[in-house]
Order: sequence, then C-alpha cells, then structure tokens
Amino acid sequence: MGRLEFDLSGTPCLLAFSGFHRPLGIVAGSLSLTLPPWTYRRHLNTLRACTAASGANDLQLDSRQLCDAVLDAPSLADDTRRLLAPLALWWAAGGDDPLPPAPAEGEWLTLGPSDDSGGEARARLRPWSERQRLSALNASLAADGDASWFDPVTYLDGMVRASLQALDSSTGLDDLDARATAVLLNATVALNLCDDEDEALLQGGPAARECAARTLRLCQALGWTPARVWATPAIEVDRLLRMLDLVQPAAAPRPAGRRSLAEHPDATLIRIDDDPQERA
Repeated sequence: MGRLEFDLSGTPCLLAFSGFHRPLGIVAGSLSLTLPPWTYRRHLNTLRACTAASGANDLQLDSRQLCDAVLDAPSLADDTRRLLAPLALWWAAGGDDPLPPAPAEGEWLTLGPSDDSGGEARARLRPWSERQRLSALNASLAADGDASWFDPVTYLDGMVRASLQALDSSTGLDDLDARATAVLLNATVALNLCDDEDEALLQGGPAARECAARTLRLCQALGWTPARVWATPAIEVDRLLRMLDLVQPAAAPRPAGRRSLAEHPDATLIRIDDDPQERA
C-alpha cells in the first residue's frame, strides 16, 4: 500500500495505491490520472460490450476496448493509451495476486477490504440448482427472426446471484471492487463447474460406464448426490455395494430378441383371483 514506483515501457510511473476499493492515482511522465474503483457492475457491463463470439465455442475479448473503458479518458492520445493498457488491465482484473480456491459449502469466502475501517468483505456461496441454471440460460438466450445469440455475461451474472447465499460487506454486490469481483467470480465458477477429476471419471469407455453405474446405483439407493458418493471412503463404498448386492441381487438378463407375452404392445392382462373361501 502507498506509493509504488516502476518502469512502464521505459516511462517512469508512480502509483498512489491504497487498495482496489480506493481510487488509483497515476503519474506517468507529464500525465496525471485518477482511476475510480472498478466495480462488479461496471466490469460485467464492459465485458458484455467487449466480448464477441469467435467460432462455435469460443469468445474473443477486445482488450483495447476494455482498456479504454477502464481509463475513461477520451482525450488521451493513442500512444498514451497503449502505454497505460497493462495498468488498466491490472486494475480491472483486481491485481495479479493468486485467487483463493472456492471454500467448502457453508463457509465464508474472504473477498478483501470493504472500506477504510479495516473491515473485510465476505461471501457465503452455494451451488446453484438446475432450476436456477435453466432460468439463467433462458434469460441469456435471445432471438431476432432467424438469428439467435447467447449472452454469456447475463448467464455469469445469473450464476453469481443464484450462488450468493449471503454477502457481508459495506457495499452491495454491484459495488464490489475489482479484487472482490475477481475472487467472487473465480470461486463461483469453480463451485458450479465439474473439476478435472470429475471430468476424467466421466469420459467415455468401459471404465466410465462402470463408474456411472456404481455411482447412480448408490445415489438411487441412498438419496445421495454424486459428489457425496465420491467423497465417501472407498472401503465404505465397497461395504455399501456388497449390502446392496445382498438385498437387491441383479436380475438375470432376458435373452436378446425374446419378450414375454405380457410385454407385447397389444396384450391385455386379466388377473383372476382364486379365493378358496368363495369356492366353499
């Protein structure tokens, strides 16, 4: 914190930095500029304007447009904009310190300083539901005649708002600073997407089919989620599967191509109850 001196492409630069929740003062050569805190709402609105589809599955970011929005100084010459571009990206990204991992469900995630009193902003997250995901997807799809498009920023915002169980901060979500925004987005995405280990378990092939069959069997029998099954000690999973084999033996497969009469689509079943008391 305080004054930071460094060389910016050969130009001495001095920063008055007191945290991402405070304005950033910049002195580079004869230039003097102050950047206001870069908030969650400004970040998402700018991303929406600066991203475009690239191919079938990729998005392309117009970094120059993003830098211009961060600097917000139309009178700057092009060479000055190029000089300050790395600094603008650093400010919008909330710095370059490593981002903390997503906390366990129910635990607090520290976002960073929320004000000058020394208080820390915190968030409690939970995975969003399938209903919430479908609602965000519906809000992110638009069509105009034969043309249709997907708004990834609206989808991301929907994910954050659905996953944000509680926010302990002196500001609301839209006014979180750049560092808090980066921490929150990183943790939310990590919480709601399958990690590399899960993806490896679900790849195609015999091993993946066996994994899916074992997992779904336990989910159906116990009412668990796949995450809970996979977090259970392996020896306990073995015991559970052995117990299921005792009480739910696998049915013998019916020979291929043969069906019982009752399975015929045109069959009519008549049940006859033979009550010995009625015969008497």
